[in-house]
Amino acid sequence: MIVVWVFGFGSLTFDGWQSEFGCAGSQRATLRGYRRTFNKKSVVNWGAKENPGITLNLEPFDGASCEGATFEFPDNDQIPVLLRALRKREACDPTDLQVLLADGRSVDAKVYIYEGVNPLGSTISTAKKAEMILKARGTSGSALDYVRRNFEGLHDVGLEDPAVTELWQAVQALRG
Repeated sequence: MIVVWVFGFGSLTFDGWQSEFGCAGSQRATLRGYRRTFNKKSVVNWGAKENPGITLNLEPFDGASCEGATFEFPDNDQIPVLLRALRKREACDPTDLQVLLADGRSVDAKVYIYEGVNPLGSTISTAKKAEMILKARGTSGSALDYVRRNFEGLHDVGLEDPAVTELWQAVQALRG
């Protein structure tokens, strides 16, 4: 049986989206050569053009690895529906990359890495990102809620990440 794998590194790891698409199973996985980063401006969902939010993404980085979760789906007539829904949610097409599953197998997985029109420059400090987050609000809520949700959600599934923790701590420090 052919299987389609999806790799999650942010909210896809913890928010239960997979249940509506007939997920056959999930497990931890590692994507080598990438790390989490807040490098994508959100000007609709978690911010606006005048006060953009900042959302989580992946960036290539030598020697890095990103732990996340993989979701296994049987290749059936639900796959086009699944892929359309994820494309809409993640605002990009997937890249097929090899991930190492917790059970030791390597599989090709669909990984959603945004490379679109709203990149955040790499020279912006964590403190400046925290300031932006506290001002931003979009159609899905505040950027503060987005960052909190990712920090807590990843923590709840046992995934700690320095980029997520550092930004959350900077936001908390500004809030006093």
